[in-house]
Amino acid sequence: MDRASSLIYPGSRTLAGWWRQLAPHQPQALWVGYGFAHRVEASVKVLASRPLEPLAGLVLKALDIEQCISPGAGICGAALHERLRLPEAIIQRILGDLENAGLLTRQADGCRATELGRHAIESRQIPYRANERRVFPFMECLAAAGQRLVAPQFIPLADCAGVPWQVDADHRFDPTALQSCITQTADWKHCNAFPLDIEGLSNGVSLQDWQRVIVDRPERVMLVLMFTHKDDVQRMLAFAVKVDGWTLYDQSPVLRLPIAAHSQWPDLAQETPAALWQEAWRSWCRQRQLPSNEVESCSLAYSPPQLEVHAPARLVQRLQAAKSDLLKGEAWILVGDGYLRAAAQLVVRQAT
Repeated sequence: MDRASSLIYPGSRTLAGWWRQLAPHQPQALWVGYGFAHRVEASVKVLASRPLEPLAGLVLKALDIEQCISPGAGICGAALHERLRLPEAIIQRILGDLENAGLLTRQADGCRATELGRHAIESRQIPYRANERRVFPFMECLAAAGQRLVAPQFIPLADCAGVPWQVDADHRFDPTALQSCITQTADWKHCNAFPLDIEGLSNGVSLQDWQRVIVDRPERVMLVLMFTHKDDVQRMLAFAVKVDGWTLYDQSPVLRLPIAAHSQWPDLAQETPAALWQEAWRSWCRQRQLPSNEVESCSLAYSPPQLEVHAPARLVQRLQAAKSDLLKGEAWILVGDGYLRAAAQLVVRQAT
């Protein structure tokens, strides 16, 4: 596992360019960093649906009408033949298909539409159960040195630019994490964008050996995460970055979640300590050989996405003479030593 300190991060001008790219999304706060994802492929039982065929829909609708006329009574094929003017052989074949799909029941006194059948009439869809191979992304929650803080969390991260990473014994994926997500409440699944149609992991003798295998494809991705408040809705969005060349794929988010879901990201959920902002400001100034006594006399105030620097007049004059990017709104810093770091635009104001 690579430590956060061994990875490379974008510089000030790259961050300024990304900010301009992301402006249409109306970002309110920004983080940049690496995520270690497990893309877990498993066979699962799903409740799917297929379109209700028009002719089968007519038969089912006719059956429902006959039930309304004669409540509690079963409907025979002859009554359906009289109503639809279809050959009885065709009606019987369609009734058999509908029975197999669970949309009607056939008893001695005739056929009755089930609750599922009445729902199919309204939705024009037939629900059915099947086994499918699905991929579930889980993200590691790591300390700066690479230690796992908590078990990997489900994050609906779309396929994006990334590189494989070698999983050691301490970072192997436990399939019980997937089972735990499947058994969560519908509210949890909705909030975290977990698929609602999954009923459980596949099992049984009908599966081939390869279908029982759970595959983990681990990868490291660089992401730009942001909070946005657009159309009166607060969301968390993430965009992928190709590290080689610092290309930001800003057209389509690879992650879109309600802002409440940010609690799964410790670096987003916790407020950045003032000492880290101060150290990031000092580091920026040291690189530009600004006098330490003037730097230390500055006061800082973080108001996402800006870090306001109230500086003495003498330091402001130095920045003006140097035609600093800070005075053009082009100076950005990353704060922290973890894999995910807060990004802030430096804004200088002369102290009064």
